[in-house]
Amino acid sequence: MSDIETRLQNGVLEVHFNRPDKKNAITEAMYTALAEAFVRARTQADVSVVLLTGQKNCFTAGNDLNDFLDHPPEDEQAPVFRFLHTLADFPKPVVAAVNGAAVGIGTTLLLHCDLVFSGESAKFQLPFVNLGLVPEFASSYLLPLRVGHAKAAEWLLTGKTFDAQEAKAAGLINQVFSDEQFLSAALHQAQALAAQPATSLLLTKRLMKQPYMAQTLQIMDEEGELFRRRLNDADFLAAVERFKSR
Repeated sequence: MSDIETRLQNGVLEVHFNRPDKKNAITEAMYTALAEAFVRARTQADVSVVLLTGQKNCFTAGNDLNDFLDHPPEDEQAPVFRFLHTLADFPKPVVAAVNGAAVGIGTTLLLHCDLVFSGESAKFQLPFVNLGLVPEFASSYLLPLRVGHAKAAEWLLTGKTFDAQEAKAAGLINQVFSDEQFLSAALHQAQALAAQPATSLLLTKRLMKQPYMAQTLQIMDEEGELFRRRLNDADFLAAVERFKSR
């Protein structure tokens, strides 16, 4: 069984984080699989929409820190950055179904999804500063655009955990459903999108993202360079030791 599972049905490619014993913490191999899934989906005629999800009780706890230290991203060709770029300019609609932990990239990747549905038990967190790091996935740019500077600063500078209702009120996600219904609601919406005229979907998404895309990619690269530097900083290494000693 793969840590990233895919299933295609009725024009919807479901991409599942599938490492529940580790709270879907993402490894280098998982980033490779994610990037490859989106690269294939980009040109697959029978894929109209991608649905990204995890399990009922966990989306993803973010990067697997041990694996991250064993395989630090050395340049923009690293699997993690390849995935970031692949999702950032993915031309087809992406729907996310989120519940439980959505930590770090588990929250920032939502900024690159078109519709986000969550369960009522979803918990979001952006703990980059707490770890001695900096934001990634253009979140330092896109999050203030999405939710305003004050709320973005509250989330990014403090690393606080916030719930689904706060995320919805701020505009990060679209709707909150019960823990039993969030995935079926997201799948229903993905299927409804897949039934729409495909070219119109592509053109409409492109028109919405075009004004921000160049800046998004530039900021992603700037964040990535700073992020890589911080991996060797004493603050990050001390944070990792605290994490390991829990």
